[in-house]
Amino acid sequence: MVANRYEKWLLYGFLLPAFILLVAFYIFPAIWAIRTSFTDLALTGASALNPKFIGLRQYQRLFSDPDFFNALGRTAIYAFGTIAGQFVIGMICALLLNRRRLFGQGVLLAAVVLPMVIPSLIQALLWQSMLANGEFGTLNRVIGIFGIAPVQWVRELPMFSVILVNFWNNSGFAMILFLAGLENIPKELLEAAQIDGASGWQQLRFIKLPLIRYVILLWLLLNTLGCFNTFELIYALTGGGPGDLTTTMGIYIYNQGFRYFELGLGSAAGLILLVVSLVIALIYVRLMRVEV
Repeated sequence: MVANRYEKWLLYGFLLPAFILLVAFYIFPAIWAIRTSFTDLALTGASALNPKFIGLRQYQRLFSDPDFFNALGRTAIYAFGTIAGQFVIGMICALLLNRRRLFGQGVLLAAVVLPMVIPSLIQALLWQSMLANGEFGTLNRVIGIFGIAPVQWVRELPMFSVILVNFWNNSGFAMILFLAGLENIPKELLEAAQIDGASGWQQLRFIKLPLIRYVILLWLLLNTLGCFNTFELIYALTGGGPGDLTTTMGIYIYNQGFRYFELGLGSAAGLILLVVSLVIALIYVRLMRVEV
């Protein structure tokens, strides 16, 4: 009895630091942001010293601001493009690594996983060089080999450029999850399908993908929420420009709060983004519970 009580208090002791950090860096800021969204708090002026409760006025401003809806739409485009590209790259790499006899398997694994250990700001600096204008950019040198004229990537294709960077950034995470799911598929099932004459595409479509659907949904949940909250990579690469062509919700919230000094409006936008993220998360969780 004493041993069980000691183990319980020991468990609480190990959980206490994590709980303190959770409250300090997640729960308390979220509560503060919710409270601030109902005020006119600003970084300058009279509202900085004496913020007033204004009810839903900040939300009315957001819903009448076309820039807010444009930022939300760009965020959805960014998330969709990123998810599509990372799914294709991650699945192809996972299928290749799932083969027992693949030349250069370790090199492929290292090449795909390496970007995961590089901070986003460093990645943005690297890709600024790769996407540079003229013949000095790495990508322009590559396409120049095929006789294609240099492209001003960030100016002419800004959203495609940031999505391309995110392909390289997080495809390794998709590959790891997909590979873990593929490794758990019984080999006898695949051998039986092969004996019955199923092609590789048929095995992928009717056996592998259905059996790892919960892994795919988990990855979709984590990746979608990550895309909706992306800030530092896009901000360091384009700053939301040119113009506002890459101003996603993360940059829009930052601009309202720290560029235009309206913390109340920025907090309201952040709370709306939180609600959208929760709705998306609930949809994915619901899909995970559906038995097919």
